[in-house]
Amino acid sequence: MLWRYTWRDSIPLTITLGQLGLNIWLAATWDNRSLWENLLFMPICVFLFWYNGLVASHNFVHTPWFKSDRLNQLYLILNSINIGLPMVHYSCEHFKHHRYGNDRPDAQGRTLDPTSTFAGGKNGQHEHPVSYCTLGPFRMDFLATVHEARKKGETKQLCLELTACVLGLLLFLAMSWHYVLAMLLPTLYFGWVLEHLENYYEHFGGIPEDRYANSTSYYGRLYNLLFCNEGYHQEHHLRPGVHWSKREQVRLELQESLNRPHRVILRFPPTLAWLDHQRIVRQYMQPEVAPALATLDGLPDLLPSDLPDLLANDLLSNGLSNSLSEGLVTSEVVVS
Repeated sequence: MLWRYTWRDSIPLTITLGQLGLNIWLAATWDNRSLWENLLFMPICVFLFWYNGLVASHNFVHTPWFKSDRLNQLYLILNSINIGLPMVHYSCEHFKHHRYGNDRPDAQGRTLDPTSTFAGGKNGQHEHPVSYCTLGPFRMDFLATVHEARKKGETKQLCLELTACVLGLLLFLAMSWHYVLAMLLPTLYFGWVLEHLENYYEHFGGIPEDRYANSTSYYGRLYNLLFCNEGYHQEHHLRPGVHWSKREQVRLELQESLNRPHRVILRFPPTLAWLDHQRIVRQYMQPEVAPALATLDGLPDLLPSDLPDLLANDLLSNGLSNSLSEGLVTSEVVVS
């Protein structure tokens, strides 16, 4: 059999292969269309990039889809072209995120989680979402990944993926440098902005010190159906090695521990949770932190505080560490 877990992994696989195919087609045929006709594809390209990082890449590094290690390695190489950086780098930063759980700054103002929403904040608070999302893509520490890859024996895989990224870029430039400047680079940037927005609200209002409440969750059925149960984010942090198709089961198994008054339940999917930013501050944040976060320019209070959670959920309802060691894709569970 091809699949290690379920044939349903063919869905994100198909989407990411479609993303690569679309990018190649756009570059090859760029000069056949006007600039404005080409730019009509921008929303599709950004969406596919966002879906890739949020669903495909994310789930793959936790639970590689194929029984064949060679196929897993091949997918990592090809998908590195899609996301514009080596998947080894993606996985290194992501597993630090799981290990340190969106930690708060230490006495020197540093966080161990490179994607922590507190890293760029002041006075121990979350960073403003605008700066977190727009500057986040420029804060990736690739040198740290190189050192981590050496320790894990992933240097060869890192080099293969980095080579794929460079060759992919050169191929796109050879086909159309206009495509690279007008489509590829903006897609990479805005795609990573959306990834950071998703991560921000998957942890905004969470309590890093409480492993059962350090993340948020969104239980809209349609979103979770289309996005492979990405709404079960707190459950995912508790059981990162569990396949995405079983996250609802994790929720049921841990229901008693998850039933905490201070655990953040979103009314919207994380990428849209800025619509509900101020309710999260009022309902879940510590009193001494709330005043500084309650008023954010451009983030008006669009929802009344007493709107039932079920109503907003129905808007969309009517959706640990993997490593390459000696060329093998493996999975290990991180114990907090």
